[in-house]
Amino acid sequence: MATRPRGSETRGSAEATDLCQVRAVHPEQVEAVRYSLLPLESAMRTAALFAVLNDPTRLQVLFALLHAPAGELCVCDLAAGLGRDDTTISHQLRVLRTQGIVSMRKVGRVVYYRLVDDHVRQLLELGLAHASEPAGGSPGTFSKVEVSA
Repeated sequence: MATRPRGSETRGSAEATDLCQVRAVHPEQVEAVRYSLLPLESAMRTAALFAVLNDPTRLQVLFALLHAPAGELCVCDLAAGLGRDDTTISHQLRVLRTQGIVSMRKVGRVVYYRLVDDHVRQLLELGLAHASEPAGGSPGTFSKVEVSA
């Protein structure tokens, strides 16, 4: 077991609290991490999903679709409701469709969009609930989250 390197006391307090105060390796914990390691391909696909959601306009579009009375909205209604032009909303919907987050159907010249499934609904609802919680919480307090594949 090694101790902290000298000079680490000069780091910012926020950074220092994110690091172990003593360098210690627990072999059983290392083995548990290796056993449950998220495969790189899954990590990349999930990161891509969150990257697509990292845009306020796309989130507003998804929120509108989440609460659409008929479960779907056309591009014109989305644009008018969000106060944006059709081109902007159409572009954002194309990005969301490419990532498999929304699906579309065409009726004549009108294109309707909807969320693809309940996973997207749950992800949005959980994200919104988490974002509305007070920042931080109590240090050292963890809640168990069940993740299903």
